[in-house]
Amino acid sequence: MNHFVNLVVVVLGGGLLGMMMNTLPSYDSSFQPFGVRAGENGVGEGRLFTAELAGLRSSGTISYAQFGKEVVRDTSAIFLVAELAISAREKSQQVEAIWLGATGRQYVQSARIESFPRALSLAQFEPGLKGQAFAVFELPEDEIAGGQLVLMARGSMLMDSAVHLPAPKVLPARQVSLRLEP
Repeated sequence: MNHFVNLVVVVLGGGLLGMMMNTLPSYDSSFQPFGVRAGENGVGEGRLFTAELAGLRSSGTISYAQFGKEVVRDTSAIFLVAELAISAREKSQQVEAIWLGATGRQYVQSARIESFPRALSLAQFEPGLKGQAFAVFELPEDEIAGGQLVLMARGSMLMDSAVHLPAPKVLPARQVSLRLEP
């Protein structure tokens, strides 16, 4: 009888431990940036920068000049180009972006398009000056409607603010080709 009681205690303890492991939040979900939603005017104000989504454009092909050569990229999905107006609040700041799709998936900026004019990944924003930049994402077309752009200060700032800019109600018409100009 004593062995049976010990076995029951071990099984119950293992079950409770398994339940706790599956229900407690992980470190990654506990330490995330604080979400800041854009106001009625479409401007999101984080702790380190202020951002506005000036527009969205979509295309199957993107072209731009890089070091005097013409670069053309195409995709089987869709390129989503977010036009941004950003200004730092207190000191020079770099910003990174993700697209939070309609299904909740996160899309980082396309690595196939680099060093293009006004690239967000290369931009440095200054206090009091509104800088213009592009963030380019490569994603399925059905992830655009209902999605949102999330901007964060570049670097490891887990407990800082992340500015959420919702997509406009009217989505951009898909262009055959899109040229990124300075």
